[in-house]
Amino acid sequence: MDILIGTRNKYKATEMVSLLGKFPNLKIHFLDESNLNSKIEEDQKTLKNNAEKKAVGISKLTNYHVIASDGGVDIPGLGKKWDILKNQRTVGEDKTDLEKANKLLNIIKGLKKEKRKAIYYLSLALAKNGELIWSTEQIYDKGYIAEELPDKQIPQYLWMSHLWYYPKYKRVFNKLSEKEKEEVRKQGEGIKKSLQIKIREILSSTKDRSLTV
Repeated sequence: MDILIGTRNKYKATEMVSLLGKFPNLKIHFLDESNLNSKIEEDQKTLKNNAEKKAVGISKLTNYHVIASDGGVDIPGLGKKWDILKNQRTVGEDKTDLEKANKLLNIIKGLKKEKRKAIYYLSLALAKNGELIWSTEQIYDKGYIAEELPDKQIPQYLWMSHLWYYPKYKRVFNKLSEKEKEEVRKQGEGIKKSLQIKIREILSSTKDRSLTV
């Protein structure tokens, strides 16, 4: 089974590879290795619908299965000041990671404790030849928005992780050890298991068809 990761964002691609897991008959491909014109506008009303639109759209350009995602952070304490579908637009899509982090800190300024609680929702969709095969949306992580940046050395694309604070460790995600990161990622085990069950079904179905030919 060939599967194309439907993003050019290297961090997101790495995360999706991790979610897919390791299957002996699964070959993973990346958009950066192709010349596909894969730009698809995220204009749907839900994260799940955005993921589905991307997976279906890209799958029309290739014979591979395509997996696409859309994620968003919900900060209930901000009410209408924050839209889970427009995180990047709210802090400025064309801004640097540091500017984005500072913009969120400014928006949430004055809120304390539980008002700074944040929930990350992740949606995944799988499609082939323009047809949606599977999709899901689940909570992937829970934390709090830190009251200040630990420093200005933000890894590329990981500005939110530089603010994503865990009271248990008293540090933001980017400052956790690898062991601690593995521990907090257990919050997202549900979506990982769901995806791997579907991949296993497809692989099994492909194997059964080959035996009947």
